[in-house]
Formats: sequence, structure tokens, C-alpha cells
Amino acid sequence: MNGGLTQRTLAERLGCWPQSVAAWEWDESEPLAGRWPAIEAVLGPGLVLTGEGIPGRLRASRLSLGLTQQEVAERAGVDVRTVRNAERGVWRPSRLTLAKLGRVFDFSA
Repeated sequence: MNGGLTQRTLAERLGCWPQSVAAWEWDESEPLAGRWPAIEAVLGPGLVLTGEGIPGRLRASRLSLGLTQQEVAERAGVDVRTVRNAERGVWRPSRLTLAKLGRVFDFSA
């Protein structure tokens, strides 16, 4: 993460510790889901690294909204393991499950 800002300035804008920003830059940790909207507001969209296809689209959509997997599951009316496995590409969700998840993100998967 750069955007021409120091770690301290970015941390101040995000309301977090500079050590957190450093850890994100060094891939030692990843920002919490709820922090992504603020990060994208400061540095611009497109920072969420995703895989391809449906799993990547689900993860990117979730993080851009700042939602946890649990929050997506609750909004979609599915088990959190369903969201987790769909994002990891462990299994392909049924059309019904995709429709439920799609409504959370306002897209048809």
C-alpha cells in the first residue's frame, strides 16, 4: 500500500496504528474486513487481491463492503461455512445459494 503516504499518515487517516499499516505492507497480516472501505476511500479502489471466478468475486465484493463472512452469511440466510467454502473455491454453490449471496452484493453470480 502506498499512494504517496507515509505509514503514519495512512494510519492517522484510517484510525489505526502505524505498526498495523507496516504489517499489511509486509504481508504479515491483512486488514480486517471492516477496514477495507476506508482503505479504498483513501488509496482508491482495486486493492483487494482476489482469485478468479466466483470465489474471487465473492471475496472482493464482501471486502469492498467491509463485511465479515459471518455478516454475509446472516444477510444471505446461509451458514458461515457456506460463505467460507464458496470464497475458497472448495465447492461450487448451488444456483439457489448463489442467488442468495448475489442479493447481498446486488449482483447475479
